[in-house]
Amino acid sequence: MDYSRARSLEQARYQALAKGWPALYVALSADIIAVAVVHAPYVPWWASTILPAILVPKALIWAYLWHRKRNEIPSSAECARSMRFLGIEVTAWMAVIVAWQMALSCWGTPDTQLLLALCMGGQMVFLLFGLLHLPAASIISATFCAAGLLFIAAGLGPAVVGIVILLVGGVAGLAHVAHDTYRDFTSLVLSRLSLQRKTDEIEQLSETNLRLANTDMLTEIGNRRRFFHDLKTVLDRARASGGRAGLGIIDLDGFKAINDSNGHLVGDRLLRAMAERLQLILAEQGGVYRLGGDEFAFIVTGACDDKNLLAIGEKLIEAVHAPIYIGELRLVVGCSVGFASFPDKADTETDLYDRADYALFAAKRTGRLKATVFNEEHERAVREAALIERTMRAADLEAEFYLTFQPIVDSSSGRTLLLECLARWQSPTLGAVPPGKFIVAAEQSGFITTLTPLLLRKALLAVANWPEDVGISFNLSGHDITAPEKVMNLIAIVKRSGIAPKRIEFEVTETALMMNIELALANINLLKAAGVRIALDDFGTGYSSLSQIQKLPLDKIKVDGSFVRDLATSEASQKIVRSVSALSRDLALSCVVEGVETREQLDILQNIGCHLIQGYYFSKPMPETQVEGFLAESATSERARAGVAAS
Repeated sequence: MDYSRARSLEQARYQALAKGWPALYVALSADIIAVAVVHAPYVPWWASTILPAILVPKALIWAYLWHRKRNEIPSSAECARSMRFLGIEVTAWMAVIVAWQMALSCWGTPDTQLLLALCMGGQMVFLLFGLLHLPAASIISATFCAAGLLFIAAGLGPAVVGIVILLVGGVAGLAHVAHDTYRDFTSLVLSRLSLQRKTDEIEQLSETNLRLANTDMLTEIGNRRRFFHDLKTVLDRARASGGRAGLGIIDLDGFKAINDSNGHLVGDRLLRAMAERLQLILAEQGGVYRLGGDEFAFIVTGACDDKNLLAIGEKLIEAVHAPIYIGELRLVVGCSVGFASFPDKADTETDLYDRADYALFAAKRTGRLKATVFNEEHERAVREAALIERTMRAADLEAEFYLTFQPIVDSSSGRTLLLECLARWQSPTLGAVPPGKFIVAAEQSGFITTLTPLLLRKALLAVANWPEDVGISFNLSGHDITAPEKVMNLIAIVKRSGIAPKRIEFEVTETALMMNIELALANINLLKAAGVRIALDDFGTGYSSLSQIQKLPLDKIKVDGSFVRDLATSEASQKIVRSVSALSRDLALSCVVEGVETREQLDILQNIGCHLIQGYYFSKPMPETQVEGFLAESATSERARAGVAAS
């Protein structure tokens, strides 16, 4: 019999009784009817009628009720209470039945007394096995029957006494078997319950592990794994019903600065508070997920047209921008949101995520605090990037990729100090691919770590032909400086080239550093230990804070050309450049200003105190074949200036 639904020994006993007890009721009813019918001619009518009239209907009704409850499993306490009541009731009624039978035997004949003895023996068997799970009631009731047998045997001849002794002995043996059966039943149930408890514990542990594996421990919302699982479920449901769905990815603007300036504890509390706020704002949409860092996602299951998605985005941006108070700190962050919809813009969860992520990238690139929906223009850009990546992976890198060089000049003397190496690609199939496209594609695909060593070797071959006092400035991506093995490979290339490390300057951007500031810092220290110099490129356009800059082993800061473009007309731009120049001096760093194109810009910068200049004013990027001529002309101009100064 299967007792898998029982959670305790009491429930297992109850379930066994519920399945077997109705049959015992029927058997006892048949026993009572047989005794009454056989004794009816010899006893007063009431002696053979009243008790059966009461007990038999009651027994049959109870048999029916127990049969109906055979699949019900009450609580352990209710089971124990029901069995206790049943044991008391059965014991009391068996006492009445045996007394009734003993009374009838006084009127009966030897034949009826023999039948009565057989019925009592049958009752003992029924009770021993029918009440197997009520041991006390079973033994007491069987004892009543045994006493009745002995009473009957006392008035009969030797032959009947022998039959009675045989019955009693046989029943005693059956009692032993019943006892062993009950003991084995108890042992089996307890073993199964023990195994079940262990299985339940394992299942609970598995459920806990699954919940932990799908929950972000910091914010206690769904994590990246849960997000992709739920996204697949939503898209499968939308496919089946012909519906639509949307995906939004949120990136907090300004979080890194708060995290760096106030510490990780404040940053963590800010993320928890922001997760609660996002859940409140997006309650109608469903769950909010933390993908990592300060990036969150949510799934839109309602109207997914561009107008509705942008409305959700604007609502999010406004709500996120409201201040959050942590202790006495008043913190304000913004957010950018990227959307993509299913099935018109993507038909798989991976493609939908990639397109929403691209929309987020577009939103941040065109200005923060914006919501952008992935559109046809973005689709063309994605396809173009995919084409560029495929072509690049199949390209003859050595033949198709080359470098151009743009000088960094000390404007006070006219001397060229360094030439920045700028990658170019002439593809046989795509033609001249702009760096802004193929470098972005290479970084997004990770292929940049294949290009960087190739281009560095080309740069080192070029600088070997230049004067010893002229070096190169070479750009590294975030992928290059967050992988220790890649950094060690670059150091090995420098050592094999024979070029003095002091002639080499590696440029890193703030964005590249922010991919993993701790790992980037460790790897930049490795480069610095190898003797090369480090410059921070595009300063002011990324997310780094002064505390981070102080940690970096920098030699130089490069001011992004965007601050120079309107230098002649914008007092704000002048203040920014002046502040960066002062910061550089305070930190004992060189300061290079990029993007200088006019004499007016140069004069303003020199008045500010900036003399290291890079831009079209001195030279556009030039091929390697023109570098030596430019350097010779630069040296001639420098000597001429020196002569004029001496005179």
